[in-house]
Amino acid sequence: MYHQGHHMKKHCCPTLKPIVCDPVHVVKNHYHKAVQPIIHPVEIVNKHHVIPVPCHEWAVVEREEEGQMGHMGHMGHMGCGPDRNNRR
Repeated sequence: MYHQGHHMKKHCCPTLKPIVCDPVHVVKNHYHKAVQPIIHPVEIVNKHHVIPVPCHEWAVVEREEEGQMGHMGHMGHMGCGPDRNNRR
């Protein structure tokens, strides 16, 4: 790519030694996927709580008492001695 001047002369231009410039760097970036593990620690805390739950209990005391001798009311005679309704 040697250019001659605008004037049409018949003489030849000598070939010059080329000048080499510093290279121009063209960077072509290429990206590739790589799996990156991300760890999220989870700590589970089991708390145990005591709550009152009613449980009803009865303390039973049993005692014996002697009743009074006397009138039996409408119950009549209760099997002791001769029965008045079964006379022979």
